[in-house]
Amino acid sequence: MNTSGSCFPSFQLQMVHIRAGPFVIGIDDQQIDWLAEHVDLAAKWKEKGYFGREQPQHQVALGDYLIGKYPVTVGEYAAFLASGGYHSPRFWTKAGWAWREAQDVLEPAYWQDHKWSGDQCLPVVGVSWYEAFACGRWLSEVTGRGYRLPSEAEWEKAARGTDARLYPWGDSFDASRCNTREGSSGRTVPVSKCSPAGDSPYGCADMAGNASEWVNSQFWLYPYDPQDGREDPSGAGERVIRGGSWFKDSLRARTVSRGHNDPCFRDNDVGFRLVCIGLQKDS
Repeated sequence: MNTSGSCFPSFQLQMVHIRAGPFVIGIDDQQIDWLAEHVDLAAKWKEKGYFGREQPQHQVALGDYLIGKYPVTVGEYAAFLASGGYHSPRFWTKAGWAWREAQDVLEPAYWQDHKWSGDQCLPVVGVSWYEAFACGRWLSEVTGRGYRLPSEAEWEKAARGTDARLYPWGDSFDASRCNTREGSSGRTVPVSKCSPAGDSPYGCADMAGNASEWVNSQFWLYPYDPQDGREDPSGAGERVIRGGSWFKDSLRARTVSRGHNDPCFRDNDVGFRLVCIGLQKDS
């Protein structure tokens, strides 16, 4: 892997402060109808009931938190790898460590492929939920601060703000503001490339496209309730994936879109970002 160039040194995450308060999670019927009228694929989704996983739209109250302005990059993840994170079971869930040992996983998939890992400013991809979780726990230990994967509610609020918008910049898709299938890049791009044009109301970048992102939450139906067990790291269910990617279309890049997969799943369009429940603002 070649990490030439300059982006973010070591693991110095740039964080954005999301203030406590309620926001609207999910999509309502009016928004679905609008999409169905303007996007051909959305009409098919509506017919097949695919938007059901994003309903009912409802209000969720969250406390203060910090979230990464960008997804974790190749250059940042290299610090976790170099520190021996893949050899320290204390950072992993029990199931995650068993998977790592059984599969002899010692680095992300595609880590040796220059296309996906040759620039330290690219979002790290090819990581399972287990690896993303372990990275957050490692960073908590080395910094003394509480880093972890965001819940899907924390992720969605950071992506859409409090006005229930469908994309970080508004309600209409704009291919020039993000890296999705419509842009035909065929790969990930540096995490700041679509910023600030594609930023969320809080200033978070890459929350539509580039790399999809693991969140902590298990994929359970709405309404969202953080106390019902879906945020348990030891839960055996599939985990939610948010944000679309370079490979996925505009519907999957919406702020409300909920993908999901087994926590051992790894692909070249899936990465993650972290939150911190410690209100020392870095940027």
